[in-house]
Formats: sequence, C-alpha cells, structure tokens
Amino acid sequence: MGGWEAKIDIRRVFLLQATRPKTFFGVGALAQLDGILREMAAAGQDRLLVVTDAVGYKASGAWNAILPMLSRHVAFEHYDGVRSNPTFANGEAAARLGRDLGAKAVLGIGGGSAIDTAKTAAALLRHPVRKASDFYEKGVPISGALPIVAVNTTHGSGSECDCFAAAQADGEDKPALRSPHLYPAHAIEDPSLTTSLPPRETLFTTIDALSHALEAATAVTASPYSIVLGKEAVRLIAAYLPTALAQPEHLAARYWLLYASAIAGMSFDRGMLHVCHALEHAMSALNADITHGEGLGLLLPAVLREIYPAAPEALAEVLHPIVPGLRGLPGEAAAAESGLREWFEAIGQPARMTTYFTGADVPALTRMTLRSSLSRMLLPLAPLRVDAGVVERIFQRAL
Repeated sequence: MGGWEAKIDIRRVFLLQATRPKTFFGVGALAQLDGILREMAAAGQDRLLVVTDAVGYKASGAWNAILPMLSRHVAFEHYDGVRSNPTFANGEAAARLGRDLGAKAVLGIGGGSAIDTAKTAAALLRHPVRKASDFYEKGVPISGALPIVAVNTTHGSGSECDCFAAAQADGEDKPALRSPHLYPAHAIEDPSLTTSLPPRETLFTTIDALSHALEAATAVTASPYSIVLGKEAVRLIAAYLPTALAQPEHLAARYWLLYASAIAGMSFDRGMLHVCHALEHAMSALNADITHGEGLGLLLPAVLREIYPAAPEALAEVLHPIVPGLRGLPGEAAAAESGLREWFEAIGQPARMTTYFTGADVPALTRMTLRSSLSRMLLPLAPLRVDAGVVERIFQRAL
C-alpha cells in the first residue's frame, strides 16, 4: 500500500455521509422550487424572507422564474443589500426585515455571499435577542435556525452544500460560523443560472472551489471521502474551466463546473480547510475590493509551496490534471508551485498580490491572520505547524 492511503489513520473514526440538503441538480432544476414552496406553504412556512445581492439574482435569470413561484405560494419580503464579503450588518438588516414579516423560512438566491447572509439571518430569526457578533465573535451557540432554501447561481462557494457561513465584522476580522443548523433544507443547482457569470466571476468562483478541494484533501482532518471528492473536483475544473471562459454559454462546461463546486463543498464540509482560507480572510478584511476567489488564487501557489512537503502523496494525485508528472515526493514543492502558476497564467488568474498590497502591508496581514478567530479554527488543521514565519513567507511569495 502506498500513496496518500498509507498516511490515513485507519483508527480515526470519521463521519462518512453526504451533506444535509436535499439537492436538485441539473439543467432545469430551478423548476423544482415551485414544488418546494408549495410544500412549505402547506406546512405553515408561508412567509419567506428572500435574501440576494443587488444584481446577480436578476442577471442570472433566476428572479424572472422565481418571482411567479413566490407569488403563487407565499408572502415574502426581499432583502437585496448583500455585498461581496458580506457584513454582520447585512445579516442583521435582513433579519429585521424577516422579523417584521414574521418569516417562517429564508430563501437565499445567489453565490456564497447571499447564501451565507441568508444563513446568518435564519439563525438570528431563531434567536431574536441576539446580534450577529454574538455568534461570530462571542461564541454563543446556534441552537436553531429557520429552514433555509438555497438557489445557487455560481460555481464556487459550496455554501449551498455545507454548514458554514462567513461575514465581515465591524473591525478587521472576518470570522466564520459552523453549525449543523446552517445546512439548507433544500438546495437548487441549475447550471443555466451560471451562464451569465462574467469571465472574472467565472474564474474566481471556480478558484474558490479549487482551493476547497486542495485544502480539504490535505487538512489533518482529511479522510478518504474528502480526498477523493477533492481529486474529482480538480479533474473537472481542469477539464472544463477553459471552455467556460472561452464559451460562457456552454451548458455542459457550466454543468461540470457546478458539479465540481458542489462536491468540493461537500469535501471541505467533511474535511475542513486551513491555510489558504485563513490568510485570504485577512486579505479581504483589509481590502474589501478583493473577491474571495481572487484572493485565494493570489495565495494558492505560495501556500502550495509551504504545504506540499507535508502532504506530497495526496497533492501529487489531486493536482495531476493541472501539474502532471508529480511523484508525491516532498522535494517537488517548487515544481508544484511553478506548475500551478503556469496553469494560472494560461487561464488568466492574476499571479501576484501587488494590485492590492505591497511589502509594507505584510506585517499587518500577518498580524491580522494570526489574531483572527477564523485562523484559530483553521490553522491547527493545516498539515504543518503554521507560525508567524510561515504566514509572512506566504504573503511575501505571493507579492
């Protein structure tokens, strides 16, 4: 027995299960929402808080189809103030609207920002005396949430498949929540809703899924399940992202990228994340102009250089479609980093952080990373010990 299998601790019991939502997947899946809303109304969940950003829910074509369904079955209020890198204030404003309505469930339409905000609002509506900071910063446990329905319109975040949510604090921190109550009850994955994604969003959301796959396959909590899902997600991303960038309306390419995003989300829901997401949250907390996936892409080659020697067997296999020829040896870290940079260059992923930061920002980025609540959750899951030197080295290599 060799490869990454040899490093699996067969005495560590892990939870082998798919994620919770009842998920409808495929072209035309959005039509299933009509029946979901009908069943919810019959069960007394006839007042819905709808959560979206200001643009994407319409640009995707989702709203034209969903509005008649809502009008047929439920009363609703619509919060459309979600921004990229959503804030505590977004979740609280949405919850206030839902509270005034007497909402019985929450419908999130969009990518990770909208769905995460819907999750935050759903938790707040079950805890009327609480603020978002109570959950995100003070560690107050979430004991319940309103039922959540997620209509996903991007192929990156995986939020429709997992029990996580993230939001920007009033200060520098960008913490995350993890609770079984944040699993959506239903999720809709319809590739036709992703064909309107502009090239930048197509690229950056897919890089988010790529980072999920690589981190979940190398965390100390990785399992055969998370590794195999991550491996397949990377294979599909390598095969279909170039087509989606060149032909945005290519439905088959969008289908497989959406599928890759979903299984990468399932992978990290079970296997967890570590270095890249911890560092990126500091970047986008300091500069909100950085979208999550873009930030991950700026960091990922430098992160790979650091973690490769600790998990070469798994990374060689998972990365094979992007960097063929790796043999799973610790000394291949530089080759792995170089190969990923070459692939990024071929698909148009920016290679350096210099658009947003300079070397003078590295000390602040390092401090923010090490102080953040998300880092306290994620960095201990990395396959190597992560200290200030490692964090600083990654940021410097990413410049």
